[in-house]
Amino acid sequence: MKKLLMILTSHRLDCLKLNFDLLKATESFARFDRVVLMLNGVVGKHRRYIDRFMAMNPAVPWDIISGPRGKGPLVANLQNECVRRYPDHLFFKIDEDVFVSHGWVEKLTAAYEAFKHDDNLALITPVIPNNGVGWHFLLNRFPELAEEYQSKFPHPIVPECNGSVWIYPQIAEWITRKFLGLESANRQLISTDAPLYNRFAFRFSINCLVYDHRHWTQMGGIPDEEEPAWGQWIPEHGKFNVLATNTMVHHYSFFVQQDWLDRTSLLEDIRKNNHPADAHLNVMQYYLPRVNRTIRQLPRAIQRRLLGTS
Repeated sequence: MKKLLMILTSHRLDCLKLNFDLLKATESFARFDRVVLMLNGVVGKHRRYIDRFMAMNPAVPWDIISGPRGKGPLVANLQNECVRRYPDHLFFKIDEDVFVSHGWVEKLTAAYEAFKHDDNLALITPVIPNNGVGWHFLLNRFPELAEEYQSKFPHPIVPECNGSVWIYPQIAEWITRKFLGLESANRQLISTDAPLYNRFAFRFSINCLVYDHRHWTQMGGIPDEEEPAWGQWIPEHGKFNVLATNTMVHHYSFFVQQDWLDRTSLLEDIRKNNHPADAHLNVMQYYLPRVNRTIRQLPRAIQRRLLGTS
């Protein structure tokens, strides 16, 4: 089956640059028969960067689907248009702040092949530290991590998508740093005796997905409410998801974590530890992006203070 990569991008050009850099460094683009950029209100500098990158990588079979900025139906419409345009593909969907590792395409494809004959297969996802399902798996797979976690944080270890790792950015940073270098992290994963695939049927954060046209047809397309409705539809209709425990990718931040994480060096450290060309960032390259992100938060922080909100 032909494979298609969807990349959803809206407002984080800094994340998209690293996303593209790692897709290129891991030779992932070459694994796909089509790469579709789903532009959610992308304009100006962001769009100009995309156009330049596409022009500099003409061997990649690009396509673009554009729509206005927003969530819910505006995101669902982009995916639905992509599936309607390329119905004969296996769909890999990632967000702009997802950062991949070598072999992720092959491992997720193998997971699909293992379950594709089951009519109840819904979604396949890798292990993602900043994601309820992935975080829960890692703390259960590595007891020493769970012990350290419990000594640091008084919050429950639960797999729900809006659980502890989603609410508290301190936890998201902590667990991401435990697996900062994805190549070594993947070696850790495959060195354990964990089952290769874990089946589950509840809503999770859809940062990195694989699904086929059958699932899309059964559901009647991606619903307007996107993640909440999608996640609810699966158990209500007797379907199941698969966690591929032999491959890890990083997800940078949820919207509730973004400001806090942006005041850290996490994004630069993910780059340094995963993109060979940036292993030795100079002082300006390392610190200036963090300063700029913090400065951009000031108007919002002042507004919150004036309104008396947190």
